Amino acid sequence: MAEGGDEGKWIQKQLLGQGAFGCITLWQNEKTEEKIAIKTCRHKDDLPDKTSDRWRMEVYIMSRLNHDNVIRSVKLPQQLMPRSGELPILAMEYCEGGDLRKVLNRPENCFGLKESEILQLVSGVGSAIEYLHSNRIIHRDLKPENIVLKPLDPNKILYKVIDLGYAKELDVNSICNSYVGTMQYLAPELFVSKPYTKTVDYWSFGSLVFECIAGFRPFLPTLPPVEW
Repeated sequence: MAEGGDEGKWIQKQLLGQGAFGCITLWQNEKTEEKIAIKTCRHKDDLPDKTSDRWRMEVYIMSRLNHDNVIRSVKLPQQLMPRSGELPILAMEYCEGGDLRKVLNRPENCFGLKESEILQLVSGVGSAIEYLHSNRIIHRDLKPENIVLKPLDPNKILYKVIDLGYAKELDVNSICNSYVGTMQYLAPELFVSKPYTKTVDYWSFGSLVFECIAGFRPFLPTLPPVEW
């Protein structure tokens, strides 16, 4: 529990998810009942410089973005601020619908989502990708685990892109060479070590949409997703 002043105490409620380096927990303000998601680094004391730089870049990129279909960065409560010299902490809006992977894993969705859900997803995530690219940002790790749901009413869901840990800022004519992402959603050019641009996000998005329609991944469907 974190002690607060006028803004009230922030209480850690539960673990929402964790990856190789990051851990996301749900916090609630005891006074206002506001909920936020807090992303912290799990291995902050022994991270390679490249990974530390990537972490700082994610926090920086998130602070600049403003789009309905991209997870929104919020002000970090004063009592949760990191100590001097520590890696920054990312505070985000909380989306109570969970991530798309959990939705796809439900028994009733074993043959894919409903058409109405797919249309909302394609529209929302497609808009997010267009927005990121217009700001010269490649996501590089689009997959169901990195899409969260925010229900607006019984018939409408807002799909939001999260986790910009692999995101890359590009200059006007720059290209990438780094081999990052999740294997089942990687574009072919990454497997042959070719330079690439924002088009790798289109391939990942197409693979994601295929899975939502058919109920299984188009490539290596029986293997668990593997990050590189």
